[in-house]
Amino acid sequence: MKKLLFVFSLLAASFAFIACSDDDEKISVVDLPAKARQFLDTHFQGQEARLVEKDNDSYDVSLKNGFDIDFDLSGEWDDVDGHTQAIPQSIIDLLPETIPAYVAEHYAGSVITEINKEPYGYEIDLDNRVELKFDKDGTFLGLDT
Repeated sequence: MKKLLFVFSLLAASFAFIACSDDDEKISVVDLPAKARQFLDTHFQGQEARLVEKDNDSYDVSLKNGFDIDFDLSGEWDDVDGHTQAIPQSIIDLLPETIPAYVAEHYAGSVITEINKEPYGYEIDLDNRVELKFDKDGTFLGLDT
């Protein structure tokens, strides 16, 4: 019985170790693809990176000012998260113009705190915790529930 318990304990420890393994590699900003570096220089000029990681399918950049930006392996941005901070207008200007117009009309006084590219289009988070879905052309699809 003790041997059986010991074997199960070893198996559980092995699975826990595998599940907790981290495939993220810490890198420097200069190791990002040129497109990602250009995005950071354009929209977050002078902001210092706190952490830059590469994993199997993306680059994750955390800036000291609290923003998190995710890029795909080619350097195209996927997600910009300001948490409670407003997304810079220069990034909002990259969206179809109907999206910020919709937010201004229906959620006056709210600011966009996260933009997430999705296969269907965009998910937009506002500072009032409302999450909006838009297609790639900027047509409102509904609230994210």
